[in-house]
Amino acid sequence: MLARVVPIARADAVAAYRRLGGGHLPSEAVLRTYFRDHQAFATAPPLRLGPTQLPEGFHERRVYRVLFAKDLRPDQVATLRTVWRTPVDGTVGSAAGGHHERGGHQFVWDLRRVGHTVAWGLDVTVLMRTGAAEAVRSTLTDLTNLLRQHGLIALTTERFC
Repeated sequence: MLARVVPIARADAVAAYRRLGGGHLPSEAVLRTYFRDHQAFATAPPLRLGPTQLPEGFHERRVYRVLFAKDLRPDQVATLRTVWRTPVDGTVGSAAGGHHERGGHQFVWDLRRVGHTVAWGLDVTVLMRTGAAEAVRSTLTDLTNLLRQHGLIALTTERFC
């Protein structure tokens, strides 16, 4: 399947779909209904990672991992390091990473190899003030979409804590 699947931006998909005679490309919600082989995972409480003590002013720490298939070329990793302004010394084991603040919430992320060379994982740590759901959702979406634009295929998003 990985040989046949190519991640592209929605605008490019709309143009290709129209050019091939498909007409109007359905919304993402409708397209997702076409994939009937959904595998539901058993739910469990989040795995707690990191210190329990939060910095002052924050009420919760969350850690997410987005797992990706396919591979990145060295030039693509270099581009991500530039876009995310990854420090030269970076984080141990991280290929690229970054941080920002949105709505008073702090986000730190690292892109790293998972399982030696099996996959890529984007680890995102969020220090939350109250009412962060939309900021978390939009930040995870933005980061995931950027990696899709670099050729990776998002497989799953897991919340650890």
